[in-house]
Amino acid sequence: MRKIVLILGFAPTVAMFAALALWRFWPAPPPAEALTFDLAGQRLRFASAYVRLPDTIEPDRIDLVVRAPDFAPAAATPARLPATGEADDRGRAQIFLTLAPAPKAAPAAPAERYGPYLAPDVQVAEGGLLRRRFEDNSPYAGEDLYLAPPDGEDFFARCQRPKIPADGLPESCLAEFRIDRLLLQMRFDPAWLGDWAKLHANALNLIRGAEADGVRQPGNG
Repeated sequence: MRKIVLILGFAPTVAMFAALALWRFWPAPPPAEALTFDLAGQRLRFASAYVRLPDTIEPDRIDLVVRAPDFAPAAATPARLPATGEADDRGRAQIFLTLAPAPKAAPAAPAERYGPYLAPDVQVAEGGLLRRRFEDNSPYAGEDLYLAPPDGEDFFARCQRPKIPADGLPESCLAEFRIDRLLLQMRFDPAWLGDWAKLHANALNLIRGAEADGVRQPGNG
């Protein structure tokens, strides 16, 4: 009887060590599938959940899809922004990123680059951005320019001006900035303009992670 009691007393300890052994030697889950790109002399690796593969692959371009504002992967969601007035917000949260080699010559500051096409009035908009209206006879008629003070060096975006009456077509903003030898273009819904600093920081983190860490796993902050 005493032996039976001793055996039962050791049973929880044995079970604990068995569980630890199983945990230690249990095979780790496979890493997320990754795609590797060589662009502008840099090697970049992205988890496949970020990558949007077009019908025709262009060697000097990488297309990614993320969700605002945290940049979780979104390549599996419908590849479009929603039409004005749609009840489904999944499309509105999509941000499309395009990476390409940056021009060798650094461009002028956005306020200077677009200056000849801008109306003189300036307004303070979402997130402290400065809003400038493009002239109707300019190549950017129907758009507004949003600049991080003072001249848009930190962030700028061209956004389609809402049409009155609404035509039912989606509106979007286009921002771009350089990251070393890369040019990143970011297309997003105007609803996210107020979060411009977060979008800018998350875009930099995504690209830097692809350079330094090899693969950015879905859901990493």
